[in-house]
Amino acid sequence: MMCTIGIANSFGVFSTYYINFLYPNVSAGNIAWVSTTMTFFMLIGSITTGPLTDKFGFRSVSLTGAVICSLALLLASFTNALWQVVLTQGIMFGIGAACIFSPSSSLPSQWHDKTRPLATAITVAGSGAGGMLFTAITQKLLDAIDYKWALRVLALILLCISGTASLFYKRRVSVPKGGVNFMAIARDKRLIMVGLAGFFVNVGLFMLWYYLPTAALALGQTKQASNNLILYMNAGSTVGRIIAAYAAMALGPINLVISSYLVCSILILVVMLAVKSMVAYIVLAVIFGAISASYISITPPLLTEFFGTQAVATAMGIMNAWCSIGILIGNPSQGAIYQKFDRPTGSFMAITIWGSLSLFLAASTYVLLKYLIVCGSAYRIWSKL
Repeated sequence: MMCTIGIANSFGVFSTYYINFLYPNVSAGNIAWVSTTMTFFMLIGSITTGPLTDKFGFRSVSLTGAVICSLALLLASFTNALWQVVLTQGIMFGIGAACIFSPSSSLPSQWHDKTRPLATAITVAGSGAGGMLFTAITQKLLDAIDYKWALRVLALILLCISGTASLFYKRRVSVPKGGVNFMAIARDKRLIMVGLAGFFVNVGLFMLWYYLPTAALALGQTKQASNNLILYMNAGSTVGRIIAAYAAMALGPINLVISSYLVCSILILVVMLAVKSMVAYIVLAVIFGAISASYISITPPLLTEFFGTQAVATAMGIMNAWCSIGILIGNPSQGAIYQKFDRPTGSFMAITIWGSLSLFLAASTYVLLKYLIVCGSAYRIWSKL
C-alpha cells in the first residue's frame, strides 16, 4: 500500500506540474481526470477483488496488482498527450491499485481480534507513509530528471517493493461454502450509511491535496515549498491513522469520524478563506492529513464488526464502490469549479466551500448511522459507539 496508494497520494506533485508547467493551456478540470480515473477505478474495482481473492487468493491478486501498477507508470512515461496520461497513469494504475487496496485493508482483520483497529490502522498508514515518501522522491526526480524518467523510476520502485510484499500475503479464514451473500450485504442499511458517508468524503476530500500547493504558489511561494504541503499532509496522515485506532477505542469509532469531519469542515473554511498564509497552510496540511483519513482506518474494523471476518472483503468492496462514485463526481466538478470561478480571479473560495460542505455532509451521515444503530437498542445517541 505504501508503493501503490502512497504513489497515488503523491499525485498532487504531478498535478501541480501538469497544471502549471506541462499543460498550462489545458483546463484544470481536464487534468483532474487523471487523478479522478485513478482513484475511481481503484475503488470501483474493489467490487471485483473480493470474488477474485476468494478464487485465486490474496497473494496472487495483490501481486498482479503490483505488476499492473508498475506497467501503468512505465507506459505513462512514453505519453505525449493528456488523454494518454489518463489511460495509463489514471485508468490502468487505478485497476492495478484496486487489486491491492481492498485485499490489503481487509486481510489484517482476519489475523487480529482485540488489536484489529490498531493492526488495520498500521496497514493503511502505509499509504500515508508512502504519500509522504513519494511526494519527496517525486519532487526530487522532477527537479533532477524530466517527468518521464521520474515515472520510470517510480515504476521500478513499486514493482520491487510492493511486488515483494505481496508474496507474504496469506488467508487465515476460509471462504464459506456457497460464498458470501453479496446482495444482502449491499442492501444492509448500515452499509448504505457507511457507503453514503464515503461518497460525501470523496466528493471533496482531495480538494486540498490537489489545490493547496497551487494556493501556496499564488502567495509567491516556490514550487518546492508549495509541494512540501503535500508531504506535510501525508506525514499527518501517517501518524493520524495510527492515532485514530486508539482514539476510536476511547471515543468510539463513529464518534471519532463525526468529530473529525466537523473539525475538517470548519478548519478548511477558516484557513482558506480568512487566514491565507503559508504558516496557516502548513498547520492546515498537518491537521487535515491527520484527521481527514479517519474513515480509512475505522471502516475495515467497523464493517468487520457488522458483517464478520469472512465477509469483510466483500463489504469493503461495496463501500469502496460508493467512494468511487464520489471521486467520479467530486474531482472533475471541483476542477471545473476552480476553472470557472476561482482561476480567473486567483481565488479559492468556490472549491473551498465545495470541500467544506462535502465533509460536513459526511459527518452528518455518520450521525444518521449512529441513530440507526441506537434506535431500538439499549444505546443512546451520546453512547460510545
